[in-house]
Amino acid sequence: MPAAVPLPHVPRHRHRQLSLEDLGTPLAEAELVVVDLETTGTSPTDDAITEIGAVRVRGGKVTGEFRTFVDPRRPIPAYIAALTGITDATVAGAPDIATVLPMFLDFAHDAALVAHNARFDIAFLKAAAARLDLAWPEPTVLDTLRLARMAYGRDEVRDHRLGTLAAHVGAATSPDHRALSDARATVDVLHAIIERLTPRGLDTLEDLAGAHRRASAVQLRQRHLADAIPSAPGVYQFLDEHGAVLYVGTSRDLRTRVRTYFTAAETRRRVLDMLPRAREIRPIVCATAIEAAVRELRIIAAEQPPANRHGLRPEKALWLRLGPGREGLRGARLARSEDDGSALIGPLRSRHDVEPLRGLLTDAIMGRGASLEGAERIRPTVSHHERMRRAMREDPREVLDHAAARMRALAAEGRYEDAGRLRATAETFLAAAGRADRLRALAACPLLVAARPVPRPGSRRRAWELLAVRSGRFAGSSVAEPGADPVAAAQVLAATSTGEAEHAAPLCQGYHQEAELLLGWLTEDDVRIVLVEGTWAQGVRARFDAEALAQRYAASAPRS
Repeated sequence: MPAAVPLPHVPRHRHRQLSLEDLGTPLAEAELVVVDLETTGTSPTDDAITEIGAVRVRGGKVTGEFRTFVDPRRPIPAYIAALTGITDATVAGAPDIATVLPMFLDFAHDAALVAHNARFDIAFLKAAAARLDLAWPEPTVLDTLRLARMAYGRDEVRDHRLGTLAAHVGAATSPDHRALSDARATVDVLHAIIERLTPRGLDTLEDLAGAHRRASAVQLRQRHLADAIPSAPGVYQFLDEHGAVLYVGTSRDLRTRVRTYFTAAETRRRVLDMLPRAREIRPIVCATAIEAAVRELRIIAAEQPPANRHGLRPEKALWLRLGPGREGLRGARLARSEDDGSALIGPLRSRHDVEPLRGLLTDAIMGRGASLEGAERIRPTVSHHERMRRAMREDPREVLDHAAARMRALAAEGRYEDAGRLRATAETFLAAAGRADRLRALAACPLLVAARPVPRPGSRRRAWELLAVRSGRFAGSSVAEPGADPVAAAQVLAATSTGEAEHAAPLCQGYHQEAELLLGWLTEDDVRIVLVEGTWAQGVRARFDAEALAQRYAASAPRS
């Protein structure tokens, strides 16, 4: 049993964070901004906004409000003034839309927008953003008018105007054609609509956003497949009549996620084409979300489901390889061993990166022009070989210094596009070398057990989520309940976790996607290393400090 160590904080590094295909946002967790506008008329192109009122809500509670008059820079028609009570005198001295709109967008940041007859309000906001050359964030939009038509029939309400609905649901605020009052009334109407529609299976933000669209006949016919799916983290598999896997996904809440496949919110063609063939959905409940994410990758790689697009062939990843002796640099799909003295960086994002990287390293170590077609074809010496290996595995400064000097020369000649391409290649090299260094460090560690605190429903105390990694592969995970000793739980996990030593390989080759998921988890906030067998270089010293080197390089090389 490896020795227990204290719980130090792990330094953070930039890795791709754990990414789950959990597209359904529970309404209790959704950030919503309910907005209402008053304007000088009905045309987004010819008229202007005179008032904005908005209420930010989450989980049924108001978390903020926004209200301001807006100077429309034009007279307000008399009939509008009579309707709203907003006159030219009211908006005199108010900020114009160029000041107000950025403030509103900041208030609504990362939230879905909600409005009654949303087409009107959103059209005015988008038109104003376009005139000001502001990027429109393309938020999810909920229209309480459309939703109300689904929730309340004419046998309950005479029409679906905001005033009628507010009175019907007993809203605390009566709408009066003023922006904030109408927004407050819309909040109460929205909550009543949600309460009415949730039992129908519309319990995520995406469900409501697509509720006005109709699910296809196939989706409605196959909806029963989701009936027995539990509400738990895990993996789900769509199976055909022969038990073959058609599609694999993962979610923190299997039931919520699976049900979205049978609503109009699901629009992906490959998924819609798969649904008629599905005969069963098989859930695999997992202890933690990271376990679910890893299981998903492994199942996709093993089963090759036709409706999945990513993770099908991890062994096809491309690396830049330094061959043994005087062989030089070349692209390689997979090299199971580095015993011959080769060095690899990657995996690369594209096969188009191979030649530019090979040229950069060759010219940096062997002299400018050494990589050119028709050059002297200088074969690398032992010294060249060792310098290339050092640049790829330990210290990239020789390559970056060469790139910076060459960029300055290109900029002096006015060849800014060439300088920009060289910068991109150097940054690709830096990223690939750093990526390989992190993977190599994880693969070299025989056992690593880490823990992080996580909230536990119904308890003020936090539980501990634990992860065991062996030779760069997932070996097990568990949750220690509030009050439990995380070190003792880690020792149990270390003793019972599945051994992966037989799969150990340099750089976690063939399963680097899994290793990068694990690295993302290990470098999140509040993660503590509990048990280590061997050396966890990532937590002791960074052999390849990519961020610091990137800053050094950025300071030395001019931008075009």
